[in-house]
Amino acid sequence: MGLTGTGGSAAARDILLLSAFEEARAAAAAVGVEVVPLKGAALLELGLYAPGERGMTDADVLVRPAALETFEKILGGLGYLPMPHSADAWYRPAPGEAPPVVIDVHTGLWHIKNTGELFDWGLEPGPAGLSLNLADLFLHAAAHPLLHHGELTPRALEDCARIARSAPGDGSKFWALCARKAEVYGLRPAVWPAVSRLGLAEGPALEALRPRGAEKIKAALFERAARKHSTALEYLLPALYRPALLARYAVPDRRFMLRRYGSAGAAAYALRPLRLLLSVPRRR
Repeated sequence: MGLTGTGGSAAARDILLLSAFEEARAAAAAVGVEVVPLKGAALLELGLYAPGERGMTDADVLVRPAALETFEKILGGLGYLPMPHSADAWYRPAPGEAPPVVIDVHTGLWHIKNTGELFDWGLEPGPAGLSLNLADLFLHAAAHPLLHHGELTPRALEDCARIARSAPGDGSKFWALCARKAEVYGLRPAVWPAVSRLGLAEGPALEALRPRGAEKIKAALFERAARKHSTALEYLLPALYRPALLARYAVPDRRFMLRRYGSAGAAAYALRPLRLLLSVPRRR
């Protein structure tokens, strides 16, 4: 994100972003809107990392799709502005040379079709508000890098390891729940690269997470991306996991077009395929 800089220490940056998230969550809760931390914000709030240990450039949050408009108005009231050329991010300028505070707002996760299901069944009390349960947090940490970026980074693996090791008891209930959810979501091929590398799951839970049958074909492609990023797999894996994602990516809704390109007219939609093609050489 072009507006984020590197000024200040990583620890100070983490604290600033977490405080900004907490401020936004409190303002949203006052009007009955649930806001859930994701990725670094969730891991930091749960104490799985100390400030500065992992580093964040923005605070990722999840809200119900129906609450998006209300939450964006709340952010506007707190001094945030839409991030230029971004469909999801909001930023608040900081004084002096400090980088702005950035909150990236999500209404869905790539690994699950029904966001409402997470809010209804996948949340539990966290240190200062609602949080994803550990199984859903793990599945998101394991699947998101491959589904969204076409790679599995060492940091993503470390995130997964810390989540798994924080599970209570011997972790058997945690792994059993991960396996159950991975089966329901059809996630085994996407999470297997992380699970197999960590070596923490064992016994029946490990076997329940292992891809089987036709899943092995998908798993081979996810494994290839986990070994080495490729732009082709970055675009293929989401469509392979859920074909509807390809159509939604190729023909986004009006809101996305307005935020990303400043127009939702016929010409903007006609140029969308060309813009996607031109973006490929600039990717990793």
